[in-house]
Amino acid sequence: MVIRPLTRDDISAIHRLEVEAYTPELHESDAAFLRLIELFPDGAFGCFDDEGLCGYAFGVPLKAGSTLALRAPLATIPADADTFYVHDVAVAERCRGRGVGRLLAQRLLDLARTLGFSRSELVSVQGSAPFWEQFGFRSVREFEYAPGAASTKMVR
Repeated sequence: MVIRPLTRDDISAIHRLEVEAYTPELHESDAAFLRLIELFPDGAFGCFDDEGLCGYAFGVPLKAGSTLALRAPLATIPADADTFYVHDVAVAERCRGRGVGRLLAQRLLDLARTLGFSRSELVSVQGSAPFWEQFGFRSVREFEYAPGAASTKMVR
């Protein structure tokens, strides 16, 4: 497996994997993915095997308490960002159970630490909170990230 930065050429593969990983109400737009790649390329990377993309991750500096709106491109990274926001970690069905999700999540958190962020936040969906708790995240509130998508805001 190889980890490399994501590019606009990966958008189709990202969406194919997204369909495997998330319910439709949680799907992102091309514009939102492309904007994250453009604004913060260090926080947009994929894991590739012989069959192609097997996992991807997106993270970006934001202000504490922020949550990225789905399908809406981020306008800019705040100059006074004080939190590293883990926006997305997804793994293809064929690669689950091989440590890909853990590898991608740890890489985002290592990036946050390298950049000097002591706080990270995310929105856990589809019952993934126990996965994130392994990295020290704790639940701060329950809400619907999208209609019908029970979610948990988490912080570490």
